[in-house]
Amino acid sequence: MRSSNYLRQAKRRQNRTIVDEQAGYMPNDKIVGKDTLANLMDVTITSVERWIRDGMPVEQRGDQFHEWIFDLSDVKRWHGSLSE
Repeated sequence: MRSSNYLRQAKRRQNRTIVDEQAGYMPNDKIVGKDTLANLMDVTITSVERWIRDGMPVEQRGDQFHEWIFDLSDVKRWHGSLSE
């Protein structure tokens, strides 16, 4: 029996491929919203929030009037530098 976390991750991976194909995101696109970024990077929103605290580049910080905006290429470059 698979754990519920495994099933959530599998569903997220399936949804991510659908989002990528439909939206046609390019590496230098601006991504609006933590949830969209989480789907593209195949992580949870909690992970995105932790990355923000850890210094991930943000184009515009969100509040009750503005959306969060991220540059996908900057985020991927920053994330890649963590694993090196």
